[in-house]
Amino acid sequence: MRGRVDGKTVRKDFTQTVQDKGGDKRTQAHATEKMTRSLFGCSTEELYQETGGREGDRTTLPQDAQTAYIVGETAATHRLKATPIEGNRSQKHVQIVDTVEDASKDVKGIFPWNW
Repeated sequence: MRGRVDGKTVRKDFTQTVQDKGGDKRTQAHATEKMTRSLFGCSTEELYQETGGREGDRTTLPQDAQTAYIVGETAATHRLKATPIEGNRSQKHVQIVDTVEDASKDVKGIFPWNW
């Protein structure tokens, strides 16, 4: 089945991949925080405050921020799927968060606020 890809679809694929690799909601939160810091240079809370968005609702962020999250989560999802994640829960947590951070750093340079 084909359909339009949007931020919600990308986020769902990202969170499912984190779960498939052995992560939990805490892992997702930490990975998202690392991604936000890599892409935007601030915390998730600061991003929402500085842009006037409602925390937890990405549709209230500026279009460029939404696009950055889509690109970051797409890159992170592909990287996670290609990376063996092994060990106990704590080890998997660290590996997942580190992999997401690395993928985010790889794509951050395409956004003008990082030039």
